[in-house]
Amino acid sequence: MPILTADNLTKRFGPFQALHGVTFNLEPGEIVGFLGPNGAGKSTTMKVLTGFLAPTSGSATIAGHDLVAEPLACRKAIGYLPEELPLYLDMTVTAYLDHVARLKGVARAERRREVVEAIDAAWLGENAGRHIRKLSKGNRQRVGVAQALLGKPPILILDEPTSGLDPSQVANFRDLIARLAQRHTILISTHIMGEVEAVCQRVIVIDRGRVIVEEPIAALKARATRSTRVRVRLRDQGRDQVRDQASSAAPYTALLAALATQSWASDVRSDDDGITLAAPAEARDQLVRLVEAHGGLRELVEERLSLESVFRDLTGVKPAA
Repeated sequence: MPILTADNLTKRFGPFQALHGVTFNLEPGEIVGFLGPNGAGKSTTMKVLTGFLAPTSGSATIAGHDLVAEPLACRKAIGYLPEELPLYLDMTVTAYLDHVARLKGVARAERRREVVEAIDAAWLGENAGRHIRKLSKGNRQRVGVAQALLGKPPILILDEPTSGLDPSQVANFRDLIARLAQRHTILISTHIMGEVEAVCQRVIVIDRGRVIVEEPIAALKARATRSTRVRVRLRDQGRDQVRDQASSAAPYTALLAALATQSWASDVRSDDDGITLAAPAEARDQLVRLVEAHGGLRELVEERLSLESVFRDLTGVKPAA
């Protein structure tokens, strides 16, 4: 049974509609990437689910509670790390987490133990007594994770958790997420494909306020495998033959003309040193014969699409590296 269900959520800001029937489920123990370009509706969806914004229409069930009828119970079931976390810089890590625990209504008898457990879970032990203003960006993000853990919510929602971190901090944060997944269901909002590939089992892609893909990360990788491009180069003597046939034309003119007649060849592009095209695997033999007949095959290289390229094809936007 899903631990979180969003059903046809919509959100309007005056005449502007930010969400158009967003629907998806989270299963217990999953790490799910919520992926989309900037402005796609990721943060709006998360703010609706966490109770910061009321949906215009639609419904959601969180840990068995209705979002509209039982908003407080829903909030208690979610630990939220917003993209811009408000931190009290003059407080120590421990004092800040104790303050957040009070705001969350953690019982006094449990408060100290939960703060210590959150510090340990977020790997903040060495910084527990330091003032937040003295922490690095990466450690401040860990403070954000620690405050999300207070109250022991079954669901963690993390909005752009690695934004602004250096590569070393990103790697450490990924390890932290993997550890937390042993006890929590995690939804990570990002527009960086590498984050999703590194830690997530499933991906939800949103674009212009609509969910356009919801599938396991393996299926997304399979899209890249199915979509391949091929680069071919002719033997030198073959290029000379082409020049002899049409000295004023580009070296690959004859092969380009032949490819234009083949239904299986698409998106054909050329430069002075080769031709790239999209061709299905079953047409590879035909391609080789065609190249041999028009100058001879010197090199054939298969170029598989990256997940970033799949993302771009799905949304029409180039993602961050």
